[in-house]
Amino acid sequence: MDSKTILVTGSNSGIGYLTALILANQGHHVIIHGRNEQKVKTALSEIKKQSGNEKIDSIVADLSIMSEVTRLATELKEKYDHLDALVNNAGSQMGKERSVTIEGHEKTMAINTFAPLLLSESLLDLLEKSADGRIVTVSSASYNQGTSDRYLDDIELANNYEFGRVYGLSKLYVLWLMWHLNDKLQERGSKVTVNCMEPGSALTNLGSEAAANRPKIWKVIYALWRPMMVDPAIPGETNARLATGNEFHGLTGMFFDKNGRIEKENRKYYSKENEQKLWNYCMQILTPYLDK
Repeated sequence: MDSKTILVTGSNSGIGYLTALILANQGHHVIIHGRNEQKVKTALSEIKKQSGNEKIDSIVADLSIMSEVTRLATELKEKYDHLDALVNNAGSQMGKERSVTIEGHEKTMAINTFAPLLLSESLLDLLEKSADGRIVTVSSASYNQGTSDRYLDDIELANNYEFGRVYGLSKLYVLWLMWHLNDKLQERGSKVTVNCMEPGSALTNLGSEAAANRPKIWKVIYALWRPMMVDPAIPGETNARLATGNEFHGLTGMFFDKNGRIEKENRKYYSKENEQKLWNYCMQILTPYLDK
């Protein structure tokens, strides 16, 4: 197997960590990412130890801050001459109170929606230097909770915030944005593929820092659902396959389940007009960071 250079965001724990470990075990050059320097150092050491692969690098950035996303992309472009795959795995859930970043954006949307798009756009030059550049973005079945066009005039839910709603919408919107990005790349003849996957209810520490601030009903739901959650190694394996597997070569614009099977999306409220409205809103936010 040819060694590929792959960035996995949010890879100091959970699905991202297992994705990175699987890729490292296969001999790939893996760049792990997290926002906590010590946790990233620990993950880096463990992955090298478990895999015996020394071609593991790391980078630290807070993906809720768009200027940090830009810095991350700039550092990668200075250090690497190409990138074979970007796995947009990082994600989070906030609490019952609306939380805003220092740049003024609702934090769930910033991490789950804006950051994957900005990072994908920022790293396209590196990905297009690969013979088989791939973007893999982790969504969630929770997008069904947000399947609506009702909030497109309040995308960051300044007036309609609710814990489950914002997470569901953030995962719905990232699907729409990746479809739009895929269409844009296809139209200009790019060979970079863009796919999304749904990891199932995996047992991870998603949103753990804000867990104490979740609505009580969600704490109950989580406690009841926890015994039925799947091993995060399952979607981790799928992430790794989507990033490197020959069976996915050339496939683009697809939505895969945790086992790597093509899944039919819920498009009840999807339209090109809604997709474009969302894209325009995000580009208004992100263009200043793309220009830097």
